[in-house]
Amino acid sequence: MSIPSRCDPGRRRFLRGGAAALGLGLAAGLGLGRARAEGLRPVVVCIDPGHGGHDPGCIGAKGLREKDVVLDVALRVGALLEAVPGLQVVYSRRTDVFVPLAQRLQLGIRQRADLFLSIHADAFPERDVRGSSVWILSERGASSSAARWLAQSQNGDFWDSSAALAGSRELHDVLLDLSRSAASSAATRAAQLLLRALAEVEDLHAAQVQKANFVVLRAPNVPSLLVETAFLSNPEEEKRLRDPDFRALLAQSISDAVLAHFVQAPPSDSRWSSARHAIAPGETLSELAARYGVRPNVLRLANGLVSAQLPAWGYLRVPILHA
Repeated sequence: MSIPSRCDPGRRRFLRGGAAALGLGLAAGLGLGRARAEGLRPVVVCIDPGHGGHDPGCIGAKGLREKDVVLDVALRVGALLEAVPGLQVVYSRRTDVFVPLAQRLQLGIRQRADLFLSIHADAFPERDVRGSSVWILSERGASSSAARWLAQSQNGDFWDSSAALAGSRELHDVLLDLSRSAASSAATRAAQLLLRALAEVEDLHAAQVQKANFVVLRAPNVPSLLVETAFLSNPEEEKRLRDPDFRALLAQSISDAVLAHFVQAPPSDSRWSSARHAIAPGETLSELAARYGVRPNVLRLANGLVSAQLPAWGYLRVPILHA
């Protein structure tokens, strides 16, 4: 069967160890106990639209390019997050430019980000494969054969850009140790929330959080996720990704999951904190969301509610936002 999208894993080789490529600018950001300026700081989210410039990513049968889709979704996500008090968004790119993978990775470290989110559209040789998936770093190899194939397709320019940096076994060992740290646990929690949010607007390709050795997820002290929004290789999903309304739904779901993550676990030195709200008789989720400055879906995700119906009694985790 011919492949309807043009993703070339051959030109985007997979570097299996590769930690040495973090050498540029890494030393200043390695420690998990990061020095911060005194006073409260904004929560920092790095958004990474995949590909760009001379790298179109995958191209659907009708010509839709991954780099264009994910840039639009990323800017929509960023606009939603920037409207929330106490939250700062930084981007790996905001226009159609090429950014090497090592630079994308270093961005999260340099910005001391609280979350790094790389946004992509998927592809696979079989046309009927569909759905969203969410990925975190695997230090022991991909979680499936499909994951290995995808990692090969996403780690494109890293081999060539890292050649001059190769060789530090000590740095490699440090990164492997740090990948088991709190950043890894936070990434897992955030990924689970994102998967739940996406399941409400799009079929899931994988019902569990997936793992692979994507270059952009290797920052040792930054919780990092990669989301594959849908399959450009699937004609029906290519059509959906072309629709601005569907992109807006994707962006809203991603934004809600990010905010729910920080409701659950706000950084201790940031302008975000959280509290327990005792549910009073007659209160609604919409009323509480308006009171605390977030969408109802954010509170629902953060508190594991299966619907917008509040329990008769109990507590909700709610955000305390400081501009």
